[in-house]
Amino acid sequence: MVETVADTRRQITKPQNLNDAYGPPSNFLEINVSYLQTMGVGWGRFTIYEIRVKTNLPIFKLKESTVRRRYSDFEWLPSELERESKGRWSFSGPE
Repeated sequence: MVETVADTRRQITKPQNLNDAYGPPSNFLEINVSYLQTMGVGWGRFTIYEIRVKTNLPIFKLKESTVRRRYSDFEWLPSELERESKGRWSFSGPE
């Protein structure tokens, strides 16, 4: 029987400066979807969401943008996320 012992020594790292600790990561994509309002009456009722995107990825022309979309504009999203993430995603609509 072989006994293993965990190595508990600390890794040597360079000291972290304030920019490293609190600055944005080298590449980021931040997406915020927030409920804005429900409009209309009866069958004509719909919900509007505001989507804000912030990034420093070079593939995007705008570094910040905001759009407003109806819930129906996202109906394709759950199946696309499931397909891309192989079932590790859940999505629920407005209540």
